[in-house]
Amino acid sequence: MDSPTVLVVGAGPSGLVLALSLLKNGVSVRIVDKDTALHVGQRGAGIMPRSLELFNLLGVLAEVVGSSAVSLPMRSYELPGGTEPLRAWRMSPLEEPTSATPWPNAAMLAQSRTVAILRSYLQTFSCDVELGSRLVSFDQKTDHIVAHLAKTVDGVEVQEAVKTGWLVGADGAHSTVRKQLDLNFVGETRNERFVIADVHLKGLDMHNIHLFGGGPSGTILIWPSEVKTGDLMTVYIVGKDVDYEKLSSNYDAFKEYFYAKMGRPDIVLGDCTWITDYRPSIRMVDKCQEGRAFVVGDAAHVHPLTGGQGLNTSIQDSMNLGWKLALVAKGQASPDLLLSYTEERLPVIAEVLNISTAILNKTSAAAKGDQDHWKRGGPLSQLGINYRWSSVIVDQRARDTRGEESEPGVKDSYGQFSDAVVHAGDRAPDASHLVNLLTKEEKTLFQIFGASFHTAIFFPARDRDGSRLLDCLKRYPPEFIRLIAVVTESEGYVDLGESGTDTYHDSQGHAYNNYSMGDMSMVVIVRPDGIVGAIVHDEVGLQTYFQKLTLQQSFDK
Repeated sequence: MDSPTVLVVGAGPSGLVLALSLLKNGVSVRIVDKDTALHVGQRGAGIMPRSLELFNLLGVLAEVVGSSAVSLPMRSYELPGGTEPLRAWRMSPLEEPTSATPWPNAAMLAQSRTVAILRSYLQTFSCDVELGSRLVSFDQKTDHIVAHLAKTVDGVEVQEAVKTGWLVGADGAHSTVRKQLDLNFVGETRNERFVIADVHLKGLDMHNIHLFGGGPSGTILIWPSEVKTGDLMTVYIVGKDVDYEKLSSNYDAFKEYFYAKMGRPDIVLGDCTWITDYRPSIRMVDKCQEGRAFVVGDAAHVHPLTGGQGLNTSIQDSMNLGWKLALVAKGQASPDLLLSYTEERLPVIAEVLNISTAILNKTSAAAKGDQDHWKRGGPLSQLGINYRWSSVIVDQRARDTRGEESEPGVKDSYGQFSDAVVHAGDRAPDASHLVNLLTKEEKTLFQIFGASFHTAIFFPARDRDGSRLLDCLKRYPPEFIRLIAVVTESEGYVDLGESGTDTYHDSQGHAYNNYSMGDMSMVVIVRPDGIVGAIVHDEVGLQTYFQKLTLQQSFDK
């Protein structure tokens, strides 16, 4: 087997997203997982709006949305015997799509289904997950890594040495990669406990989350998993009378407790696909890289299940690392660019742990009937997550509004800014009703962005010549950056069309509004992870941004 450019260890969502990002960027990947069979069940089932946007960049959104359900309403019941809902509410109110945010609501999809979708897209690149392949150790060299894998074949363990350019540990909370790198994993394991089981269940509808009891008397929460495809639900049990070890190790004991506590003989438990005695851990690394090896997802941070942030944060890790690693692997960027992975992600990880822990504390202290700890939405959508402080972003507009000497941004990673203006480091908003002046085809910005290239959006001012900005952008090859112009009128910009630039008429003003464009010509550069990398007025700003990313000689013509 040929030596892969990147070896990904672990085939959960973070590993699969990273592999897909690299493959879309033309980088060879091998992905292995120590488990011999795929996981079945819900686990991280809430897919936040920001993750939906990342799935759109990767080209998998249609299948994810087609398989999922919008965030479900909740109903509470008495315990035991409750059949009529006492209350009904939503964890977060449903929001209408806008031009800037086409997918504003969380989606519910069993993690096993999300993983299956990602694996099917990997296969279109002739890349399959190698199950039952365990990373034993690895040796870092100056220009490569040698990874030692082990796999059992016909009862005999077979070992293999794999030479690879880079290694990424997406191998979970007990990560072999993290341990061998000797990264600190700071945090705690909490005293709260839950028995969690994925079971086939009949007698309750699949279109509501069902909450029985609450407070000191104990709680049974039943959460539909395969809303569109089956009867699999996740059952959470917590209470002072729960023998967690017994119930998690003996499904018959679990069922006996469930039936006695529920007092609902009409609800029938079928086969169990997964069961665990869960204690929340709150931990994160102090850095995400050592040499040519990295950690993403649960290998870098573990969260309480409250808040639904773990899977979504993990996906963002991989999208942040993927395009940077691809540029370096292809010789188009300095290896120093990879240092920005830790720089950008650690503040986000720290903030998400604070948020998830605060919700866990509320949940643990909640009295029966209290619904406050079930409130979601707001920053948990992750649409405000940003890297305004990053050393690899350039924002001339921030300089204009805050002064020449001001910092590029405050480390408010979840985006609770009073200023609604988009800055470099923020999520790039969508804009609809863009009409191509040549073909008359209508598109949105999200249909133009991609995970394998930067997108430069040129907003020209009518009274200024933007040719020097365009000429500067055209120094870079189209496989690295796609250039479009967005104009306010449908006529008078023939010079842009003749220059080979796709020019779009902002027919309803969404692009100019969503990007808060003023009277000056401006270029907005959107990174392959959907983050605004730069907002600049002139060639100096453009050159400054690309010098932060690329080796100058890579694109000399």
